Amino acid sequence: MPVAVPVKDPAPAELIRCADRPQGLPESKDMLAQIPTPVRAAIIRIARAFAANAAQLDRLINWEAPGTCPVGKVPSK
Repeated sequence: MPVAVPVKDPAPAELIRCADRPQGLPESKDMLAQIPTPVRAAIIRIARAFAANAAQLDRLINWEAPGTCPVGKVPSK
């Protein structure tokens, strides 16, 4: 007698979308020098957390649909 195997529906298309990575701050040293050190440190922490989450999302999407997203590098702390 055949055994029924549950089949998982594929994820909706809007969930299988690679992470969007916005452009960062300008690289002008004059511009960066105007940002107070504690604020600059907070911006760096937020950017690293965002990058880690984006990389995790891309890995999850690639697990579900291999080759969909480019493989990125997670920044170190």
